[in-house]
Amino acid sequence: MSPYPRPGAPSDEVAVAPGRASVKADLAARLRCPACRRDGTLRLSAEVSDAQEVRDGTLACSACGARFAVRRGVPELLHEPPAHIVAEAAGLERFAEQMRLEGWDRELVRRLPDLEHGYWYVQARSMHQLLTTVPFRPGESILDVGSNTCWAANHFAERGLEATALDIATAELQGLYTADYFIDDGGVFFERLLGSMDAIPLASSSLDYVYCCEVLHHNDAGGLRRTFAEIFRVLRPGGRLLMVNETLKTLRDPAGVNVEGVEQFDGYEHAHWALQYRWEATRAGFLTEVTEPHYKPFFGDAELPPPGEGSGRAGELGHRAAESLRRHGIPRRAYLAWLNQVAGGVSMNMIATKPRRYVGRHEGIGALERGVRTLAAGARTPIDRMRGRSPARLPRTPEQAAKAFLRTR
Repeated sequence: MSPYPRPGAPSDEVAVAPGRASVKADLAARLRCPACRRDGTLRLSAEVSDAQEVRDGTLACSACGARFAVRRGVPELLHEPPAHIVAEAAGLERFAEQMRLEGWDRELVRRLPDLEHGYWYVQARSMHQLLTTVPFRPGESILDVGSNTCWAANHFAERGLEATALDIATAELQGLYTADYFIDDGGVFFERLLGSMDAIPLASSSLDYVYCCEVLHHNDAGGLRRTFAEIFRVLRPGGRLLMVNETLKTLRDPAGVNVEGVEQFDGYEHAHWALQYRWEATRAGFLTEVTEPHYKPFFGDAELPPPGEGSGRAGELGHRAAESLRRHGIPRRAYLAWLNQVAGGVSMNMIATKPRRYVGRHEGIGALERGVRTLAAGARTPIDRMRGRSPARLPRTPEQAAKAFLRTR
């Protein structure tokens, strides 16, 4: 867990607004029962609503009979969570209390990620990178995994996406109830789900994008594998996983996690190697591409900082060499691999695409068959892109993003 925040009346007295009831009913049709793991079997019984949505009610599974509460607009679909998730959710509640003591409130959260802080600069620059390189279209669906303060889900909703926030906690300032800070005024709306990323309570092939920002490392090795498999399942063919700022192990820092900083809040954090993230995504069936961190000056659109005072001729030559190398793809890729594997100093970014021709519901197939399918899909991708059957390759650099933007105008 990061040391910084990622970032009623009785039913017989409150009429359920039909429009908002239908919103939650539409969501229920896209859910998966976390008890029996069947799609589209949950039925909503609304009890209390406000001007925005159904706030309280019950979801009942027509297949297995399991029932799940809806409280403050959040379907509670965290079914039989393991002890470490229960502990981490309780830790987030304690962290929320600490944030209140430090002055965090509704207005400060609503400004996220645009705060004068190095951590939030990285978040803001990373969100800008996504919004300028990924061709989001209004009406497309996106799941914000580990949404925490829900600021990212809010940004996606403002862009016209059908956003859903997923988290294991509901505490204000560190969980899904923080969404009310954004949606109370009626200007924006997005759904919220209490659930786990390794058992996502959404139907198969129901999403266009899944956004994971600094959350996948809250898995051990087994959980990481299950999470990639679940993300693959819920994405439509051609859908993309957007992995942003993920914690890394490197040769220089083989731990990758500040254990002392998270123990007091029971953070369940396990940094993984860059190759492990990519392998688990590939094993799940994805076609993967590691992307650049534009917040790092070498990969960004600003000039490199000048050499330090006293660096002399050698510093000047090094600065000129870096400015020259950053204009070419191979040196950029080599330097990124060096940072991700050896030196550190960056988090990992990756785009993982579910092959367009993949059927999307074969949860039981083995790793070998999945690997063969993925290789075949990768071999077909260039031809499929030429024919418009697969998503185009995304821009890697700020300059490529600018050119792509100008072509759409």
